[in-house]
Amino acid sequence: MLKSRHSTYNKYIIIFSLAIVGFSVLFISILFKGIAYNILTQIDNTLYSQFLLIRERLNEDKKSIQTNVVIVGIDDRTLNRLGAYNPSEYRRYHIDLLANILKGKPSAVAYDILFGDPHDDLDVDTRFSEIMKKGPVFSVVFGSAYDRSKQIFKPLADNINNKQDMKFVSENGFESMAPFVLSSLKGMGLANAYPDNDGILRKMPILFKVQDRLYPTISLEVFRSINNIPRSKIKIKNNRIITGKTTIPVDKYCRAYVNIDNTYKIREISFYDVWAGRVPGRFFNDKVVFIAATATGLGDNKLVPLFGYVSGIMIHANLFLNMVHNNFINEVAGTSYYLLILFASFFYTYLFYVRHELPLLKRAAGYVSSVALVTKFGNTLLKLPIIKSPYNSFKSMRDRSYGLRIFFLLFSETRQRLAPVLLQLVLLYAALFLIFYYFNILIKPFTIMIQLVICYIIVSEFKRIDFSKISPQKQKEKSDRITG
Repeated sequence: MLKSRHSTYNKYIIIFSLAIVGFSVLFISILFKGIAYNILTQIDNTLYSQFLLIRERLNEDKKSIQTNVVIVGIDDRTLNRLGAYNPSEYRRYHIDLLANILKGKPSAVAYDILFGDPHDDLDVDTRFSEIMKKGPVFSVVFGSAYDRSKQIFKPLADNINNKQDMKFVSENGFESMAPFVLSSLKGMGLANAYPDNDGILRKMPILFKVQDRLYPTISLEVFRSINNIPRSKIKIKNNRIITGKTTIPVDKYCRAYVNIDNTYKIREISFYDVWAGRVPGRFFNDKVVFIAATATGLGDNKLVPLFGYVSGIMIHANLFLNMVHNNFINEVAGTSYYLLILFASFFYTYLFYVRHELPLLKRAAGYVSSVALVTKFGNTLLKLPIIKSPYNSFKSMRDRSYGLRIFFLLFSETRQRLAPVLLQLVLLYAALFLIFYYFNILIKPFTIMIQLVICYIIVSEFKRIDFSKISPQKQKEKSDRITG
């Protein structure tokens, strides 16, 4: 019994050692952020897009939710009716447009248009300012490498002292905004967007750092104002931005995934139709209205996963809806992700090492492999006389051909060696997708799948080693032969 217990201890020591080796191989590759790290990141991003695609297909028959978000776009129809876009001329149109919207008592009206300079006609700015003051109107502002704002936004900031140690996306200053606009607004927020290295926009900063102060994105500012949440009540804790009852998961740069979920429908209306009074004011009751340029070649389009190019205002609107419905994607990253990879290394090392000791699991894996659709269908066909005769002829030819025998031998050996790992890869991918689909938790799959493969290779090669050659008994016999 003591010998059996000693053997068990040795087995777990071996499993522990192999798991640490497997984890170290991958961890070092990630740590130095070389070619391997870049490849892992690119493939993980591709698989994330696949998760979104599968989710979209599964939700096709799901009942959609009509939200209270409306986008009023300066679209192609508007340009055809009102002429080519000219900021000075269109500012006149904004007066009547905004007046028609405010007739309906909207919850908020957010401009994704920067009114940077005063109008040539002072009366236009005066009338526009008076209309703005009649409702909850917000506007975007843009951070820039050079400050052109003359510190006019400083009173709207939140000092970052005593905040969590976070590498905020930062800018040196702001683009300018016409003073009459700023004095008429209920709030403002930044609209800067920064795509990943592959040019695809997946995340948006929630808070920006400009000159040692924090400023919100436009989506957060609108959400905060509608829910009457003071700026002082917005907290940053454990990679979470706590805004009232809503918790926004962010990465170390204070960015959150933009979860474009077509289950939540956004209504889009032409700027011209609203300006011309074709949309009744009551339509905008309790609506959150985003106004932006969306015409071909005019709008600020962003490349996003799955949906391709979308207008920039669609990013802000969906980020706002993520806050309203608490529909964020929670990514397992940082220390938590490395611990998960370490756990996966232990789990799969143990699984592959003791596979021969788990007859139930082995039979289950064999059953899944043997009842694969192709195999089952093929076995059924072989029972038919019309198929059986040609198959027997081919089998006889195979037995006479050395080349065919080699091919089928290699195929059989490869299948036997790869079947266990392929099965585990499929099960792992399915499990990670289900976690994403039902809980909105993103665990980037490819890195963990690579860890699985590494564990399988290490365990397989370890088992091929004949340790009996270096056992004390063997060494004694070898010594006796030499002395004899």
